[in-house]
Amino acid sequence: MDKKAVKDILVWAMTAITAVSFAAAAGCAGGASAGVTQAEWSITVKGSDGSTTEFTSKDAAELEMADITAEVEEKDGSTTEENWKGIPVAQVLHKAGIDDYNLVAIQASDGYSQEYEASIIDDPETMLGFFLDGQEVSVDDGLVQLVVPSMSGKFWIKNVAVIEVLE
Repeated sequence: MDKKAVKDILVWAMTAITAVSFAAAAGCAGGASAGVTQAEWSITVKGSDGSTTEFTSKDAAELEMADITAEVEEKDGSTTEENWKGIPVAQVLHKAGIDDYNLVAIQASDGYSQEYEASIIDDPETMLGFFLDGQEVSVDDGLVQLVVPSMSGKFWIKNVAVIEVLE
């Protein structure tokens, strides 16, 4: 089995585990909060040196969340205002012990990926979003979304699975 096939299987398995964790947490919604969100999730953070760590919902609960308002351009050219609550990506990298980067790739669980320069990652409005307009992001909408108000919608990523420092 080649590396791509193994990677695809691991991404699929991580998505399935996240969905099961969300379903279990939703069944216990009347109980104590799991932290930032009711769902438990994990995002792989890779350093340019090859190091790998997991950033989890429990790690996120230790960081201060931010609120932003973003204008999103729709396919028909109209704009919609969205209110997001989440954690800036730069804080996630710092929590993972990564403070030096020039280029970062962020990948969804389905393999979709985009690259971002440090200036975009360092923008405090570039965040992992957990709440949209006061509602927790659902499994169907990707649980954890990359919100990039300074860029077009193709740079926003649903169901973030991997954050990788390329250089």
